[in-house]
Amino acid sequence: MKRRELFGLGGAVLVASCGSTPPRRAEPGELLAVAVNDGLTVVESGTGRRIVAPAATLATADRRRLVSAVAESGVSRVVTRDARTGDLVTQTTVRGAGRLAAVAPDAGLVALVDGDPDGRLETTIIVAGPAGERHRLKLPGFVQPEAFSSGGTSLFVLDMLPPEHPDHYRVRVLDLAAGQVNALNLPGENAGVKVLVPEGAEEEMRGEGRQAVFDAKRERLFTLYSHQPDHLHVRDLLHPETGARDGKPEVHAFVHTLNVADAWAVCVDLPSSFGTGAVEGLTIAQHNDEVWVADAGKGVLAVIHADALAVIHEQAFQPVTGRARLAVTGSAAYLAAGRQVQVFDVGAKTVRATWALPGDARGVAVSGTQVYVGQPDGVHRLDPSTGATTATVSVPGLTAVEGVIG
Repeated sequence: MKRRELFGLGGAVLVASCGSTPPRRAEPGELLAVAVNDGLTVVESGTGRRIVAPAATLATADRRRLVSAVAESGVSRVVTRDARTGDLVTQTTVRGAGRLAAVAPDAGLVALVDGDPDGRLETTIIVAGPAGERHRLKLPGFVQPEAFSSGGTSLFVLDMLPPEHPDHYRVRVLDLAAGQVNALNLPGENAGVKVLVPEGAEEEMRGEGRQAVFDAKRERLFTLYSHQPDHLHVRDLLHPETGARDGKPEVHAFVHTLNVADAWAVCVDLPSSFGTGAVEGLTIAQHNDEVWVADAGKGVLAVIHADALAVIHEQAFQPVTGRARLAVTGSAAYLAAGRQVQVFDVGAKTVRATWALPGDARGVAVSGTQVYVGQPDGVHRLDPSTGATTATVSVPGLTAVEGVIG
């Protein structure tokens, strides 16, 4: 009896193994930079597996390096990891409990700041490289690092005013070797000629709802601001008798363009309806020669030429509430907001399709062949032609899909 049971068992296993197909192993898929409740992390789009542990992290502009800083026992440990593998690239420590504030495009330099984040009369800025601390500067006022210059010799900063209880700010440049904060240059056709913005003409801004994109080819940082009506640009302050807005409707939002190679800035005013709704509806993306800006809540789109620094197209679309994000490719732009994705034709700049989502959008990202849209606790992969869901992965605590890592 036992012998027959053993043979029967063996036969049953043999039949099962011969007659069924083993389950397919999920392919890792492309890598996505995503924000979760605990910070920034990288996940496989095919499995949801995390490549790096989530942390309060800054990514380089190409998202290939992730930099974090952890304060412990009187020092800050600065760690740089390869976003594609999670491998440690560099690790160093600096004195003090500095907060990570800016990272160079190649992650070769990082800036940390120490001081009350709500208001302060003095700021300590620490710049570190792979070998450790390079600069430690104690500056008067509330100075917040924003971005490194191309050569890494300067740091663009926000000079918060008044420093104890700031409600506006100006963009300035910190010479790291000299420890001196200076005005930006005036933009000019000759990049070799540097002319500082005159005293009294530095632009002071009141802004909110900022989002930024970096154009590595042009070495320009495009930052979207909404502001209060009394904001004045440098050109207004230099020419108050005419002003940039003579005969123009009130402007509520603009794109601040910072050239990190030549240290000049230009503001591009957006149409008057931008910035009059909820801040969460404002979003910006850049591809090739164009910077796309949308206010989803107001149903308006503006396209800026990245060289001319002027709005070259305006387009209305059906307004939608919710946090908005844009992603642009060579043929299509995808605006995710609320429970839908609106697809724009890049050439005509009109809506060619609207795709419904099961839940509120939490970011959008595109690669050459896929569209990824964040959803509560997960990411949906969509067919870029039809919007059909081709895969879904679980990402607990997901707050935003930030981009595809190449």
